[in-house]
Amino acid sequence: MREENVNLIVKAVKGFKESNSLEDLTKIIKGYSGLGFYGEVKKYTEEFLKKGGKVGELIANVRDLPEGIRKIISPEEVEIEGEFDADSFLEMGELLWEIGSPDEAKDNYIKAFEYYSFLGNKESALQILKTLKERYPGDTQVEGLEYKDTKGDILAGLKAFKPGAPKDEIDLRYALGKEFHVENMLAEAEANYRRILELNSLHNCKRLLVALLREKGSLGDSLDLARELEGEEKLEELYSIYEAFKNSGKVKVGEDVLKEIYGINPDFKDVKELLGADKAEVKEVEKKIPEVKIGKRDQGRDDFEEKKIVFL
Repeated sequence: MREENVNLIVKAVKGFKESNSLEDLTKIIKGYSGLGFYGEVKKYTEEFLKKGGKVGELIANVRDLPEGIRKIISPEEVEIEGEFDADSFLEMGELLWEIGSPDEAKDNYIKAFEYYSFLGNKESALQILKTLKERYPGDTQVEGLEYKDTKGDILAGLKAFKPGAPKDEIDLRYALGKEFHVENMLAEAEANYRRILELNSLHNCKRLLVALLREKGSLGDSLDLARELEGEEKLEELYSIYEAFKNSGKVKVGEDVLKEIYGINPDFKDVKELLGADKAEVKEVEKKIPEVKIGKRDQGRDDFEEKKIVFL
């Protein structure tokens, strides 16, 4: 079930980016609801309603909403399953009117009106209200009926809703992050990786985030994070960052990263050869070169390479 929901979310988010459709939004909501990510459920439910989605469509397509959100959308006194209930009350009202039971028909018409109003089906609600006023002129109950858009109240309720997180949030976000990463949806993958590191700064997704930042061109951020890695992983990622600097034309900065690697392990890969250092002539002091300090950079700035590297 977890894998099914992860795949549903990734596919729906990708589809929504392309189509901006309400259908994809309901799929995203369903997927996150299935994983217990109620913060995301809240976020995308708000977006669904703001984009013009009807409450009825939301309820009909997402039946496993978390209880807290479902109560905001569908209060206990209006427990419905979508357009079906409203249609049923309308059909019953028409039938009772035809067989000569106007009082019972009125009750069903009113119930249908209330449900259509709640579901955001304004056209159907106003049509029933028109029928009621034509068939029950002067009726005080009918005269007191008024169409109200419930979306404002629902959005206010959602805004106040404080969602919790699933107990296995780290594992779930790791699965989501990797799948988003595979699909080259880097912003979504990065958000999940960063949330994991907020919960566990030692999680092995750190290396994945280093690689992701390098892929998107945020080389300064990638370098900062790579320094937090340990052992061979750290050297491998630093070397990859060196190659990225070199390939982007920032040769001097790349060379400084090589010096940083050299200071950790002068025999790593071909670092010594790249720096032009002959093994027989390497001095002891060179073996103790401290790590290069390069702060976080905006990779879009033209003066990035001109920043001086400070050895502490």
